[in-house]
Amino acid sequence: MANISRVAVTVGTVAAHNREVDLHFMPGMAATEATKIEPAMMVGTESARRPDILLIIVPGMGMDARDMETQGLIGAVGKRDLPVSIATVDPGPDSYLDNSVEIRLLEGIAEARHAAGSNRIWLAGISLGCQAILRCVRLRPDLAEGLILLTPYLASTGLIGEITRAGGMRPWLTSNANRNDPERALLTWLGTMPLGDLPRILVGRALSDRFAATANLLADLLPADQVTNVPGKHDWASWRALWNLILDQNPFERTAAGAP
Repeated sequence: MANISRVAVTVGTVAAHNREVDLHFMPGMAATEATKIEPAMMVGTESARRPDILLIIVPGMGMDARDMETQGLIGAVGKRDLPVSIATVDPGPDSYLDNSVEIRLLEGIAEARHAAGSNRIWLAGISLGCQAILRCVRLRPDLAEGLILLTPYLASTGLIGEITRAGGMRPWLTSNANRNDPERALLTWLGTMPLGDLPRILVGRALSDRFAATANLLADLLPADQVTNVPGKHDWASWRALWNLILDQNPFERTAAGAP
């Protein structure tokens, strides 16, 4: 695995969310100017040959960009020598409360894509970060060619329970007609959108996760080979295990070859 050097830059003047951004570059790429992102933190790796793919990680609640490195997610990509550069974009916890998550994350993705110069985009989320990703894909179905969703948290346990009692996503859709708060609107869209019109979705489930019912509902909409399971909880041990299993499949190569 190539060594990663650290370059610190500062976010420019962008509303009230200015903060430091850390960029991690593989040798061979130089950081010559500040990266401006609203909101927040970006961490990336790049090889001497500019990769074709940018993998953007959206953290869950209580995480930040440095966790992606300290918990081994970035290193796992480097160990496999995948043709991927990595950025972490965090829309911030308040964005879920004021419904600005789509605006913030789409802006962050655009900035990260511009900085990396990549033509192909994959998005990976952990827990609540999966909701942010899917909310953006709902607005922009062509935003990415693939999604990696680890133990997704998509809605409140009450709403997930309502869907489970109805018999699953598709039976629930009829009773949910015209009830379109943000979480219901997202799940209604997921239940009605043809898979062929969406990026390739890979779901990672931890079977003892307290939010497993959410992942189960999403997994029921997908082919079995797009779902990966581990025996674990809603924690870093499960996220690392799922991440490694999915990377072992090299999903980026599959989409490059035009697989369904």
